[in-house]
Amino acid sequence: MTEEVELKWISGFWRRIGALFIDTLILGVCGLALGLFLESLFVQMGGWGRLVGFSIALIYFGVMNSSIAGGQTIGKKALKIRVVDSNNSPINLGKSILRYFILAIPFSLNGAQFSNEAMLSFLMYPLSLIIFGGLFSILYLYIFNRVTRQSLHDLVVGTYVVNADVEKQDPGKVWNVHLIIVAVLFISAAVVPAFTTQLAQSEPFKGMLAVQSALSNDPSVAYATISSGSSTFSSTNEDTKTTTYISSQVFLKTNNVSDTELARRLATIVVANHPEALQKDTIHINLTYGYDIGIASSWSNHAHNFNPLELQSAD
Repeated sequence: MTEEVELKWISGFWRRIGALFIDTLILGVCGLALGLFLESLFVQMGGWGRLVGFSIALIYFGVMNSSIAGGQTIGKKALKIRVVDSNNSPINLGKSILRYFILAIPFSLNGAQFSNEAMLSFLMYPLSLIIFGGLFSILYLYIFNRVTRQSLHDLVVGTYVVNADVEKQDPGKVWNVHLIIVAVLFISAAVVPAFTTQLAQSEPFKGMLAVQSALSNDPSVAYATISSGSSTFSSTNEDTKTTTYISSQVFLKTNNVSDTELARRLATIVVANHPEALQKDTIHINLTYGYDIGIASSWSNHAHNFNPLELQSAD
């Protein structure tokens, strides 16, 4: 009986997700509309472009989830739910902004571009704590905190997402086990860089980071990522063959994704800075141009494949 009363006031999981989907769709359309006029600016901003989307979303959710709009974004209004405090009253603007910060920062930083120096410095510890600790804690509480349905941002600020047309009822309490698991998630996220930093200093990862830096220093390149691997496929006579490769996704400053000579030059940089590349079957250079502002993105891609031995001969 108690569970039924709680579910009448506290909004259910799928209704919250549905409202978030509507709001995300609205912000995405706004972002794409801005991209039609400001594409070149967003491309020049690179990873910093995500601050544009973050700022727009901060204003939207901060204002709409506060008492200014009755605690309802457009999505929440459509599904008849709202953000309130323990007294069933909409929260002030300051609390609403803080609530969104706690929710959005881990997701925003998760897609950000960090330099190799930052990834190998002490900065990686707080970043890992915020990104992975925050992400896993938010998702865990969203799914498993079935009593109050408060995720991390709601617990910190003291808010609830409730059905708008239902009078306040006792929301219950968060199970202590949930809080212990959240603490473990944050602690684990904080110590992970101690292992990943050591791994990055060893081969072959150290050599791959050197290639990434060399590619990123090319005047045509804004940013580059690199990885290695293998793929296995079966031929018509049922024989299997394994192909090894080094793959790099290169983000360009101008839209030259179809420029084969540019891709060849970048593949040559890979060979020159990573001799182990000569032992691979293929070098993949995926030229990419576009932008990501968090709430919207637009990309053009073109894949170029090269034989590393032929690149060495040409060099």
